[in-house]
This record gives sequence, structure tokens and C-alpha cells, in this order.
Amino acid sequence: MSGLETSVEALKRLEAEALEAVAGAEDAGSLEDLRVLYVGRKDGKISGVLRGLGKLPPQDRPVLGAEANRVKASVQRALEERKDELASGRKGRHPGLDLSLPGRPVWRGGRHPVTQVVDEIWEIFRSLGFTRARGPEVETDWYNFVALNTPLDHPVVDEADTLYLKSGLLLRTHTSPVQIRIMERYEPPVRIIAPGMVYRRDTPDATHTPAFLQLEGLVVDEGITFVDFKATLAEFARRFWGPGTKVRFRPSFFPFTEPSAEVDVKRVATRPDGSLEETDWLEIMGAGMVDPAVLENVGYDPERYTGYAFGMGPARMAALKFGIRDIRMFYDNDIRFLSQFAQP
Repeated sequence: MSGLETSVEALKRLEAEALEAVAGAEDAGSLEDLRVLYVGRKDGKISGVLRGLGKLPPQDRPVLGAEANRVKASVQRALEERKDELASGRKGRHPGLDLSLPGRPVWRGGRHPVTQVVDEIWEIFRSLGFTRARGPEVETDWYNFVALNTPLDHPVVDEADTLYLKSGLLLRTHTSPVQIRIMERYEPPVRIIAPGMVYRRDTPDATHTPAFLQLEGLVVDEGITFVDFKATLAEFARRFWGPGTKVRFRPSFFPFTEPSAEVDVKRVATRPDGSLEETDWLEIMGAGMVDPAVLENVGYDPERYTGYAFGMGPARMAALKFGIRDIRMFYDNDIRFLSQFAQP
């Protein structure tokens, strides 16, 4: 490589070095130091090349002089651009970037509609003197069935309904085991709400999913009667659905309550034109007086203590509240659907 080619390559390397340094300048002071270092009249590196042209052979001067002037202009232009960037508050050289454009919106999280319903139910019962309780999702036959007056030869114990694990454990099929654990641990009075996930071998459809939230309630004390049971659940229904709500108790059967009832409500709904109409009867929960055998299983004296229990599905409650016909929509994680219910 000739001396001229070496000098041209050295200028290009000097240009690259200067441009990189200018792009990284963080303030006007450091930018001025770079200007003096590379294009200053007295000690600038590029200016020094131009001053040394007189020492080169006459035939090399035009080529090297043109390249030196090009590099000097390039560095000076970069210095001016970086000066403007620093003055406008921009952090780096990004050709084509328009910082005047509006920024991207920040996604805001919100409570899931089923969670909103759980919180609303909890607030109502909390105001009625209930405490929130929880228990494990992996249970034994004793807590999930036997202690709740459900013999192991009962149809619901069959593997067609229950998800069994190794070592004789299972995924709880309802939140009622929390009742047993709380009564084993505490003496009456007991007044609890126990929301949590439960699992069953259900085929997903518009009203069923294999994993879903359930909310259990339990009250045990001296002198608890069926009147207390009906009054509490009727008060809850009217606070949740509205003061004009009608409540109906239908006889039913559950192994751990006697007598048992299904609780239905008839609501007053507002039509699009603003007029009011009553809905059909809607089932919202199963409930009943705690069976004396369950009290005996946890060491309570059924001659002294009585109580009532109830259970409901918050997803179904949310579907009724928001007018959703398929509860699977709550679990599809479609942001377009869930954003309709977004709350902070």
C-alpha cells in the first residue's frame, strides 16, 4: 500500500473515531472538548493533517486534501447535529425518529370480573360479622368426604367426579373441607367465609369448568335457627342484587346439611328503554342447617350447638350479574372481553 493510501485510510479511521465520540457526548462541555480535539485550528487532529499537506509530494496533495476536507466537514456536521440534539433534550442520534409523536399508552391492570364479585360478596358478609378463612386445595378423604357426612361409597366419591392424586390425596371438590378444619381448630362461635379454587371431572360447557372458584360460608353457635339462616341469606341476596330482590328457598338435599335448601332470587332488571321488569327465578346457592353428624365429627356437642352452611359459585354469580351466558368467557383471557369490566 502506498503512502497516499495509508494516509487516506488513517483519515477514515480518524473520522470514525470522531463520529463515535461525538455521538456519545452527554453535554455541551464534552462536545466542545471534542471539537477542539478534532477540528480545532491550533491542535485539532484533522486540522493538523491539512497543515501537513505542504510536506507531501505535489501529486498527492489534491487527493489527500480533498479527503481531509471531507472528513473535517463530516465531523463538523456531526458536532452541529449533536449540539441540536442536546439542546432539544434528545439522548442519542436516531435519524428519522420524531420525538414529538405521542407515546404508546401504558397498559393498566384491572381486577378480573369474578374477583370483583368475590370481593363484593366478601364485603357484604364482612359487614354481617363474618371472617375470611382458607384451606389447602389438596385434601384427604376425611376432610373432603367423610367428615362432611359423605360415605366413601357415595356416588360423588367415584373417580368420575373426583381428581385423585398419589398417596390417597385428592384435589378438593368443594370448599366445605375448610369448615371442618376451622371447627377442629376453634371453639364456637364460628362465622366464616371461605372462597377458593375447587376441581372436578366436569366437561367444560357454558355453565361448567373443571377448575372454578367456590365460596363457602359457615355459622355455628348456640341458638342458631332456621330463621337466622333464612334472614342472613335473604339479606345478602338483597344487598347483592338490589333491594327489590325476591328470595325463595326450595327443599333440597346435601349430605352435610339437614334440612337443605336451594336459594333462588328473582331480580328487578332495567330494560334498555328504562322500564323495569322482573327476571325469572335464578338459583344462586345451595345451603342448609349443619347436620348434627358433622358437628360430632369435629367434637362439637350437637345438643348445644347448631349452625348453617351455604356455598355458591362466584363465576356463575358474575355471569348472572353481568349478563354473560357462557362462563368459559371468563377464563379465555381475551383482553377485549375482560377490559369491559376493568376496575383499578
